[in-house]
Amino acid sequence: MALDDEGSTQRIRVWRRLVPGLLFGVYLLIDRLAKVWQDRAARPGMVLPSSDAFFLQVESAAAPQHVGGLVVFEPSDGEALSVDRVTDLVKGELDGLPRFRQRLTPPSRWRRQRWIEVAEIDWPRHISERRSADGLAGVRRIVAELAETPMPRDRPMWRIVMVREVEPGVSAMILLLHHSVADGIGTVIQALNLFRPRIELPGVRGSAPGRAQLLGATIAGLAQLATDGGAGGRLENLSARRDFATADLDLAAVRRAASSRGVRVTDVVLGLVADAVAVTHADVATRLRGRMRVAVPLMVRDSHAAAETNATAAVMVDVPLDGRPFDELVTEISRRTARLRTPSRAVASRFVMASGLRALPEPLARWFARTVYGRRFFHAIASNMPGPTQSLSMDGVTIASVYPILPLAPGSPLAVGALSWAGSLGIGLASDPVVLDAGVLAARMEHVLNVSPHRPDEREEQSRA
Repeated sequence: MALDDEGSTQRIRVWRRLVPGLLFGVYLLIDRLAKVWQDRAARPGMVLPSSDAFFLQVESAAAPQHVGGLVVFEPSDGEALSVDRVTDLVKGELDGLPRFRQRLTPPSRWRRQRWIEVAEIDWPRHISERRSADGLAGVRRIVAELAETPMPRDRPMWRIVMVREVEPGVSAMILLLHHSVADGIGTVIQALNLFRPRIELPGVRGSAPGRAQLLGATIAGLAQLATDGGAGGRLENLSARRDFATADLDLAAVRRAASSRGVRVTDVVLGLVADAVAVTHADVATRLRGRMRVAVPLMVRDSHAAAETNATAAVMVDVPLDGRPFDELVTEISRRTARLRTPSRAVASRFVMASGLRALPEPLARWFARTVYGRRFFHAIASNMPGPTQSLSMDGVTIASVYPILPLAPGSPLAVGALSWAGSLGIGLASDPVVLDAGVLAARMEHVLNVSPHRPDEREEQSRA
């Protein structure tokens, strides 16, 4: 009997090793047939890549999927950046912004949509002006309002809103693109077309892996992804409302905090997020059973990837919400993010998004996207992105600070973006205000980093009743 059990165990182990490889082989066959079919059924325009179509498939009225940034300018004695000036600037850069002049074809049950050129851009629909009634707080409310509103799909899916009267002589710009147009870094790369001097972001493009390396990493990563499991605790009664807040961190201080603990900047950012949720929203920590699963996007952008696409892969990290001291928290998170430093999970995730979904019929791809993206598998998104190291301007007006704007995944109440920009680390927090107060989280993050390398024991400030 024992021998039979041992034999069964061995067979199971063999099958576990064989199945990812067999699936990969089946994919290659289906992918080849799909390419032949597409060639035979050629139509005008460019087929929407599966990694971009994914964000159309998961979008709902309660979870619009657009990414972007809030740009705050330095005070200026000159003329403000008017809608006309910004429109002229964008018109002059359209050659480098193809999605700004393209729309999607009408949806079909079986065929993926395509990008096609528009005959004419209706500029007032894309570039508009607002006024803030309450300084930066008013600007953040405008961002939240825009984040709640799905973009029409019958026109190019981008918009710019210039915000006046942020402070005397200070204006701001909100740039939003639909997530099917670009990921976070792709959005930054496209925005750089509007800024001067022209620069290229450091460290956002790598070399593509060889075929053998890709095959090995994909098979190993698929096996690893299969063991990740669900998110655990769930948050119910979420809303379609949005809250948006910002935090300003000194990049050198963040790097010192990371270096002194032997961890990475991403680990510190995850630690700040976990600490803020645990300390200021103890009820949420309890409902999540002391553990929050965070989807951490990783760049897999090679030298040939266009800015107008999604070239990231997500890896899941479970962060503690048990109120432990900050040093211990970051050390534990660093241990858990070791998977971010091994390429197999990221390569496998990218394979599924960019290649695997391409072989599926559209109804099945839609079902898969809506099944795997959201609260069943993670509670939050946290992305740390590199930005320019030097000061930039827009049509002669100097940029003071930039904050990422990330969308919430369906059923997930938090998305945090961190972007380094000329010596600062700008944090943009989007939340469902029914569950999490973005302003309270942002204030806690700034407080923890500013007090010294060790988190204080006192926790009475900013606690939620």
